[in-house]
Amino acid sequence: MDMNELVSISQGTLAIMNPTTPEKVLAAGRAAGLREGSRVVEIGCGNGTILALWGREYGISGLGVEAREDACSRAEETFRAAGLGGRLAVRCMDARSYVPGGPFDCAASIGASHIRGGFAATIDALLDLVHDEGTIVIGDRCWRSDRTPPEFAREWPDVLTEYEILGVAREAGLDVAAVIRSGADDWDRYESGIWQSVISWLGSHPDHPDRDFMIDYLHRLQDEYFGYGREHMGWALFVLVPGFY
Repeated sequence: MDMNELVSISQGTLAIMNPTTPEKVLAAGRAAGLREGSRVVEIGCGNGTILALWGREYGISGLGVEAREDACSRAEETFRAAGLGGRLAVRCMDARSYVPGGPFDCAASIGASHIRGGFAATIDALLDLVHDEGTIVIGDRCWRSDRTPPEFAREWPDVLTEYEILGVAREAGLDVAAVIRSGADDWDRYESGIWQSVISWLGSHPDHPDRDFMIDYLHRLQDEYFGYGREHMGWALFVLVPGFY
């Protein structure tokens, strides 16, 4: 099955496609200094929920960049429903090809570091989208400690510990203004939402040629989560600002 289709089936119905909450997203925006008139770009914006939250609370304008056409349609609908269609827009394209017309005040990548291949590469890409005083918000997985079992760590070679993330940020000339971690309840809600979406799809597609693949996918996700993910994997919003060096 195509990866974009798989994401749409498993996470497309989730308001926020990450283990976090609207309150935590708003806290990240506040720490990033978002205010009336701030221009924000979000790479991998999904259905537009995060930009809409920031638009309603802080009065931002800006752009979401998203490769999945169904998600782009939902983002446009989200912006219109929030009364933000005149301030927020979505560009339906591969984010790696996006070139801004001018610098933004804030660049975000929430659960989309895989687009660039990891946290460090994502920082570099986002720095190209903001002016010298711009801020960055990255939501990403991280190891809870440096004692993750090797057999699990090898499955996620791009995931860093929080201490490694701190070092990567400093190497890029940034300081960490805030870290807003997800809790166990956030993880349970997110993972359960994925399982329910897949189960719903299976119920609606009894004869689909990819049915066996989706059953295996569901069970593999649950094996990972119950086996070691819930204990060893964390997720957080990292707010990065120009460093004091």
